[in-house]
Amino acid sequence: MYNLNHIIKKLTGAGKALLLGTLLLATSTVWAQNAQTLKGRIVDAEGNPIAGAVVNVAEESRIVLSDENGYFSLKNVKASDEICISSVGFKSAQVPADFNEGFKIELESDIDEYLHTTPVAFGRKAKKLVTESTSVVTGEELQKHPITVLQNAFTSTVTGMETYEWSSEPGWTETAMYIRGIRTMNSGARAPLVIVDNMERDLSFLDAFPIENITILKDAAATAIYGMRGANGAILVTTKRGSAGKTNIDFTQEVGFQMLSNKMENQNSYNMALTRNRVKYLDGQDPMYTDEQIEMYRRVSNGETLEGIDQYRYFNTSWADELYRETAPMYKTNLQISGGNERARYYVSFSYLRQEGMWNEKWTNYNKNYNTGHTLNRWNLRSNIDIDVTKYLNVSLDLGGRIDNITQPTESVFNLATFGVVEANPMEPVYTPNGQIYASSTANNAGRYLAASGQEKNRRRNLYSTLNVNGDLSSILKGLKVNATISFDSYETFESTQRNSVNSYNYDYMNMDVTDPSQFKYTQYTTYSALSDPTPNQREFYYNLNLMGGLGYSNKFGQHTVEARAFARAYRNQPNGYVSSNRYLSYNGQVTYDYANRYIFSGNISRMACDNFREDERWGTFYGASAGWVASEEPWLKNKNISLLKLRASYGRAGQSTTGGGRYAYQNTYGSATGYGFGYSGSYVNGFAETLAGNANNKWEISDMLNIGLDFDFWNKKLYGSVDAFKEWRSNILVTRTSVPSLLGISVAQDSYGKAETKGFEVTLGHRHHIGDFNYYIEGMLTYNTNKITEMDETEPNVEWQRKTGNRIYDYTSVAGLYESSFNNGVGGWNRYKFTQWASDANLIATSQQDAIDHPEKYPYNAASNGAQKLGTAVFKDLNGDRQIDSNDMIPDTYTIIPELIPTLNFGFEWKGFDARAVFTAYLNRDVFLSPAVAWSGWGNQGTHEVVKTWGYYTDDPLDSRNVHATYPRPTYGSYNAIDSDRDTGTYQNDIWIVNGNFLSLRNVEVGYSLPKRLIAKANLTKCRLYFSGYNLCTWSSVPDGCDPEKPMSYVWWYPKTRTFTFGINIGF
Repeated sequence: MYNLNHIIKKLTGAGKALLLGTLLLATSTVWAQNAQTLKGRIVDAEGNPIAGAVVNVAEESRIVLSDENGYFSLKNVKASDEICISSVGFKSAQVPADFNEGFKIELESDIDEYLHTTPVAFGRKAKKLVTESTSVVTGEELQKHPITVLQNAFTSTVTGMETYEWSSEPGWTETAMYIRGIRTMNSGARAPLVIVDNMERDLSFLDAFPIENITILKDAAATAIYGMRGANGAILVTTKRGSAGKTNIDFTQEVGFQMLSNKMENQNSYNMALTRNRVKYLDGQDPMYTDEQIEMYRRVSNGETLEGIDQYRYFNTSWADELYRETAPMYKTNLQISGGNERARYYVSFSYLRQEGMWNEKWTNYNKNYNTGHTLNRWNLRSNIDIDVTKYLNVSLDLGGRIDNITQPTESVFNLATFGVVEANPMEPVYTPNGQIYASSTANNAGRYLAASGQEKNRRRNLYSTLNVNGDLSSILKGLKVNATISFDSYETFESTQRNSVNSYNYDYMNMDVTDPSQFKYTQYTTYSALSDPTPNQREFYYNLNLMGGLGYSNKFGQHTVEARAFARAYRNQPNGYVSSNRYLSYNGQVTYDYANRYIFSGNISRMACDNFREDERWGTFYGASAGWVASEEPWLKNKNISLLKLRASYGRAGQSTTGGGRYAYQNTYGSATGYGFGYSGSYVNGFAETLAGNANNKWEISDMLNIGLDFDFWNKKLYGSVDAFKEWRSNILVTRTSVPSLLGISVAQDSYGKAETKGFEVTLGHRHHIGDFNYYIEGMLTYNTNKITEMDETEPNVEWQRKTGNRIYDYTSVAGLYESSFNNGVGGWNRYKFTQWASDANLIATSQQDAIDHPEKYPYNAASNGAQKLGTAVFKDLNGDRQIDSNDMIPDTYTIIPELIPTLNFGFEWKGFDARAVFTAYLNRDVFLSPAVAWSGWGNQGTHEVVKTWGYYTDDPLDSRNVHATYPRPTYGSYNAIDSDRDTGTYQNDIWIVNGNFLSLRNVEVGYSLPKRLIAKANLTKCRLYFSGYNLCTWSSVPDGCDPEKPMSYVWWYPKTRTFTFGINIGF
């Protein structure tokens, strides 16, 4: 029976195989009968051959190129196939296969790039017809910058945008963005609106690959349609979509590394010994180190290996080398697939990014079964499909998201960088004589920190979805369309923490009674503990819901073109915790009219409400209007040498409801207060009381902006560019009222009372040309803006020059606020003392204000000196002439950390497949605040290489030129100079420490080579390019060497800034 069943199974299997073979043979026979070789010629409108055109069967990746005479030959083509043809400078075409002799395909010229459409708010316009102030960067350009946060490339690619890169930490990179500068005193109301495919979304979850372009909407006429969400400008992101024709596959692989952009280290042990002895001398104390000890530190600092017990006493440890590694790897992979036919188009992009941190793997791999390093693994998926259900109905669906898995030390970056390196004594060892980890209160050991830092794992997830339905109602009214859109996005960060510890010890290495290492006595500093069980925590959660629907109309009447749109929009943001959601509702209208592509008018209006304001104050009306004259379309001016000449002007009003004023600030707030005792036992019951009085005048900010612009292109890009000039009047800015009497007993919510003005200009000027096969370009951009407060509630200042009204917008951010915590939106700007000289004559030091008055030849009395100012401390300018230096002598003559002036130069070339480019960007008109620790730290008594520039380092002779021209004041041991360097009293707010922060940066360099098209076409490739790219390669500034000029003190308290290098390959099918 078994044999029979076995035979039946074998025959059945053979029969299936025979049937399959027969079907395959039949299919191949039919294919062989139907498939033919298609031959034809590609020409332009004048019959001239087009060489290098890409020819393929629709929805297939097999390609051929037309030869120098325009002829092509494509195999395996069926009579029912559609043929797709594309070539640079011509519009793509799709035609039926034609096997008749003389098959010719004519491509239509596409040389007027200004007729191509570009995204604007809730729609698209031909570039020639855009009358608002915008700036555009393509996704292709963004890909050239090896960055993990898109906005880091903005200042080098668009005008009107300033950014501040606060941190390079993997997964937590922070970069603040400002369109047209700082325009409000309210630090919580400066962020621009981000719109991704017409929906409010976060920019951080995008990478460059799926982006078609990013448009910066700069004037109020462009952003008024966003109502009370658009006062700070808008960043409009348009992602790629599929198109009918060839199936396109694009693959990119990048391998690179990051390294510290700057490295500020403490002195070596020898120089530190000399410095400490010198500081002790200046304080009138005995030296810390003998000549013999200094000689030992000199020898060990020169790399000499000491003998005997001395090798366990004298050390020269670079704690920075223990914390950081030379390079950290980074990998990036992307795959894009797109295509479709006339009925359905699709696009998919998948990206993977792995970025490792700068922490030293010697210590992050210290534990056997787990790693305590910092690693970001990011997966990013974007997909969309567009379906023409019928002739009159189109449905599109966008799905995607991003998942970040971030593993990092549980030890804070502050502790790692500060106590692990900057405040760690280089004269102490990494290991004890018996090979154990060394650690002490003065040398916490960066390696021990890393080895004992456990694991903090964060899973951050963004998910998004958008459904769009478009209906064509032309049967009712020509040009009439209907649209409905709904989107839902969610965001979550889930944290899991595991902790561990390692054994560490210290010993009295300077005990001179010890003659053998075995005699050292060890004190345990930390005790081993295994990796703990995970502790879960949901760190953050929110979701966004967008609803939009309305009607659109577009029609042409002769030379008159009218486009209009009316729609309603609702937006809801549900933040983390028990806070109520933020809700917005708006009714909106847009209209654009143009005559013969020469005279253009655009207008829009939005009636928007936000539930955060008082019921009778929730609605606001926002509007914008712009006009343009395309002079290059005038018959009397139109010629081949003028591709574009356009004048435009706009005016609009937009609002800003996100002000940082809190939820429902118009209502009184109550909280726990003094309790009450009841009964004989005095049972205590908590009480509640009013803690904050509501303010009905807590409203949205208003931006009124006027913009005038010029766009031009002469001699086919030989000279092109644009110029914009603008002025904004900002009102309803939240300020703290100073007129509230203290007897009220509680504070009052901020008041929408302040006003400010901002003005500026943006210029782009470029040149593109070729010399034979050598194509080159050079493009310069310039962004400038400045501001002033025109009205705010302030008490009458003691001195007129400290009046805030009429001066720049300042945040007065301290050193701690700038550098010692996460970015808090503070941008600096300070009142400061003005340095005149170092105190050089003891006989000229006043002991009191009266002494200074009685003796005009003496220095003004410094109120912080307590009558005992020392030589080598600062003498400041007595601005009010009262012969005393105090806070009345501080003047607001600084900039903020955000530059007012940004010039950028971008130039490059292409030649025979090779291409190269470089981008230089400068940040000008900015100041930065250095901590006195940049030279000498009074906390850990550590000096950097800058300490040699302090007064008294070489000699205490006040007339010595090295003292007369010293950069920094005299140091003091264990503290900071009270006259000019104290943080607690604010005397460090002077022009010794608040300095010029201008810098020039080689922002980006890229070199590439593209393989010849005719070579790669044999493998059905449309492109194959190898390239090298670098970001943040070099900076030039006046800040101390080793400091990053954008954020000078990042080396002390936070994750350091990095530069990036990548090698990549990009292949297209």
